[in-house]
Amino acid sequence: MHEFSVCRQIISEAKKHGSPVAVTIEVGELANMTPLHLKAHMKEYVDWKVAVKNKKGTVTCKCGYKGKPIIRERGHDFLLLQCKKCRGSDFSKISGDKIVLKSVKVK
Repeated sequence: MHEFSVCRQIISEAKKHGSPVAVTIEVGELANMTPLHLKAHMKEYVDWKVAVKNKKGTVTCKCGYKGKPIIRERGHDFLLLQCKKCRGSDFSKISGDKIVLKSVKVK
C-alpha cells in the first residue's frame, strides 16, 4: 500500500506548482520502488505525462568499500543489500535510495 502514499506525495507536491500536465521523477536504483512500478502506479492516479529517470545507487561500507552494492533480494517495500567486498550490510552511507520529483510542467 506504500505505492499509494508515494504517489499521493508526488501528486500533492506537483499540484503546488499549478495544474500539472507532465512530471519528471528521479527514482534511485536502491529506492523501495522500481521506476517501472512507480510509473505504472502514477498512471492509475493521474493522466499527466510521467517521465521517470533512473539514478545509480551506491553505498559506503564500514569496511571501506564504496560503490554499487549487491542487491540480494528486492521485495514489496524492501531491499536486501550486501557489500561486494566484505559481504556485510553495515553501510555508513547509501545514495540513490530516494524518489524525487525533479520537474513539473503546468498548463
